[in-house]
Amino acid sequence: MATHKRVDGTYYIETVNSDDNVEITTHTVKVFGNLDVQGNITYIDTTELEITDPFITLAANNAGTYSNVGILAQQTSSPDVYASLRYNVTAGAWQISTDNSTFANIVTGTGSTPPGGANTNIQFNSAGTFGGNVNYLFDVANARVTLQGHQVFGNIATAPTAVANSVAVFHNAEGSGGTGLYVKSTTVQDELVSKSKAIVFAIIF
Repeated sequence: MATHKRVDGTYYIETVNSDDNVEITTHTVKVFGNLDVQGNITYIDTTELEITDPFITLAANNAGTYSNVGILAQQTSSPDVYASLRYNVTAGAWQISTDNSTFANIVTGTGSTPPGGANTNIQFNSAGTFGGNVNYLFDVANARVTLQGHQVFGNIATAPTAVANSVAVFHNAEGSGGTGLYVKSTTVQDELVSKSKAIVFAIIF
């Protein structure tokens, strides 16, 4: 039988001894109103946690005491072994760590300034942070990569696997074409010919 209890004024439940607890065993506890938990530690022992709010504020009352604020993930049964994600106020950067000791920057910049340069810049690792440069661009609308500079092809020893409707450019041992730069498709694999070799071929043939 359901029991409905109404009170006029504040309703208190208080234990007598400092080590006494209040335990509730039930299927679901619903709180229609605000929940204000005051204490040094709050434990939530659950296998799945759902939060409707899209933003979670950490160190909400921080008055400058904390220079690092983040999330810890326990790695083993030892309570001192964590992987972590934190914001370093001093460095002005988001950082990650696999041991909660040595951290690496993953995002720098403040406000609306994007990490790694302007929009469309191709991202790269720049001394542990995101880098970007106007000479390396990716045009999403036209699926186009622009490289303002030179590209170095290392000798990969073996030809890559051909991909349908594509041409692979790669470097291998120098052949009769004199360049060591090859192209490969599903129908052809050949070396690009240098100017000097082309002149020789023209004279011979």
